[in-house]
Amino acid sequence: MAKFNPKSKDDIAQLSKSVGYSKERGKRFRENRLEILKELVGRHYSDNGADDKVPINLLELAMNIYLQRLVAKNPAVSITSDYPQLKEIATRFELGGNHLIEEIKLGRTLEMVVTGAMLSKGIIKIGLNRSNVEVGGILHDTGQPFADNVSLDDWVEDMTADTDENSQYEGNYYYPTIDEAEEMFPDKKDKLIPQDELAHAEDRDHDISEGAGRKQKEEFRPTVKLLDLFLKKQNLVLRCLASDDDNDPIEEVLKVIEWSGPENGPYRKLGFSKIENNTMPVAPAMHWMDIHDLTNRLFRKLGRQADREKTIVGVRPGGDRDANRTIDANDGDMIKLDDPRNVAELHTGGIQQPTLAFVMFLKDIFSYMAGNLDMLGGLGPQSETLGQDQLLSASASMRIQKMQKEVTEFTQDVLKDLMFYLWYDPNPKQRPVLKKAPGYESIAITVPFNPEDREGDYLQYNIRIEPYSMQHHSPESKMQGIRTILLEIIQPLLPMMQQQGITLNIEKLFKTISKLSNIVELNDIIEYTSISPNEPIGQSDYLPQQAPVTRRTYERINRPGATNSGKSQILQQALLGGKPQQSEMAALTRPTG
Repeated sequence: MAKFNPKSKDDIAQLSKSVGYSKERGKRFRENRLEILKELVGRHYSDNGADDKVPINLLELAMNIYLQRLVAKNPAVSITSDYPQLKEIATRFELGGNHLIEEIKLGRTLEMVVTGAMLSKGIIKIGLNRSNVEVGGILHDTGQPFADNVSLDDWVEDMTADTDENSQYEGNYYYPTIDEAEEMFPDKKDKLIPQDELAHAEDRDHDISEGAGRKQKEEFRPTVKLLDLFLKKQNLVLRCLASDDDNDPIEEVLKVIEWSGPENGPYRKLGFSKIENNTMPVAPAMHWMDIHDLTNRLFRKLGRQADREKTIVGVRPGGDRDANRTIDANDGDMIKLDDPRNVAELHTGGIQQPTLAFVMFLKDIFSYMAGNLDMLGGLGPQSETLGQDQLLSASASMRIQKMQKEVTEFTQDVLKDLMFYLWYDPNPKQRPVLKKAPGYESIAITVPFNPEDREGDYLQYNIRIEPYSMQHHSPESKMQGIRTILLEIIQPLLPMMQQQGITLNIEKLFKTISKLSNIVELNDIIEYTSISPNEPIGQSDYLPQQAPVTRRTYERINRPGATNSGKSQILQQALLGGKPQQSEMAALTRPTG
């Protein structure tokens, strides 16, 4: 263990200078992230959003598509054990874990962490609230594990380290109210300084909504700026009062805690593109920003060109009578002119076609650089046949699958830490959970998950998340899944199912179809008899039987199709002075899809 004395003023002073240095070294990352955030919210979000209009917000489009694929809802934890005697408590442990996930809104926190990783670096802080103060909001109940998103503005890590494993410390700033801080540190009341009396050296992401250049914060209750630091090699957590000097941020160490939680400490980090010998990753939005910025600058230029476009009528000297006749005439009138050359229509300004073609090209390039957004977001077909689209979708999914794998592994680590606290908490919150009776899923009983119910060691349990539990499934996708199961699995196995007494509940099937398809009239159209749903029914009552001898005629009809990308290429060619073929020009009028 490295020598460090938390009571030594010299050691604390050196730590404070190192933290200040690392905070300064991370300034450029925070500035770049803030710039991307302002473009993401656009100009009409607040007075401190984007500097100019963002008519084509490619960043917002890409972020929404990726977040839907990466973390659309709360994860579900699955807990098992290789020891038969622990299987029952593992089931209750799993129910307690999923109850905790719902209670602390983990899915919402993970969405913010993944958003942070898309912009720069995602950080989550996991711990157990042992105090009587709910610092951080109503989701931080006393005696309950918590998981909080940590903004990059409030994050500090050892920037002198070349890998995360070699980092000597990491931590975050947080801002309890003065009342909460005094309750947390009753013997340090005279040291606690309200945050509005501290100087702020740089803009923060929160300034986008609150606005910059404020003279004085008007908080209901003043907040205090605190700093938690986890010293990895010393296995200590220092809870510090922050100073107004960013280069020397530790005003005083308020509390020293010997770390007894998960080995990795209270923080988990998510980054999508690791860089060798660097702790900061390269985020996807960093690569997208330049194309987004160039596209919008050129599009705004096209808008200014369109505003300058005008049509005027020029008149030769002495041609006043012809000009007046022209002005007084209605559309389609025939008028007599002394000399038609006296009056001429002039056109000035207007959109430059090469610039418009380049903007369209940039939009396509952005989709390409973002992993084929049109395909990932379902914005339109990318080929003229379903089979080709399926191949393109599989190819486009390779990038998103890699990111999904990283998010899944990260979430699994987060859940392991949460379950660690849920298991070892000496004074856990009572969590009665609902357990469904096997074979009678409609019946649920309340079972406790209390300290005395815990059996075995935490390491004897296998904790993982369901890989697809974080992805959104639309009613249409569920309908397709039911259709596939009926045709490809149930129909071939129907005779064997009947032999084993397995029946198909047609009433529930149609009610499910009615619900998923949002066709409530289906329940009125179909009348159900009094036959018990568990009573076996003949095979012919389930699905129509195929005749012993069938004859099918397959006729292939080729119909011209169109895709958004194909139309864009044809239009770019025309705008740049090319001569597309007649069949290509005809494709511009065809619908996609």
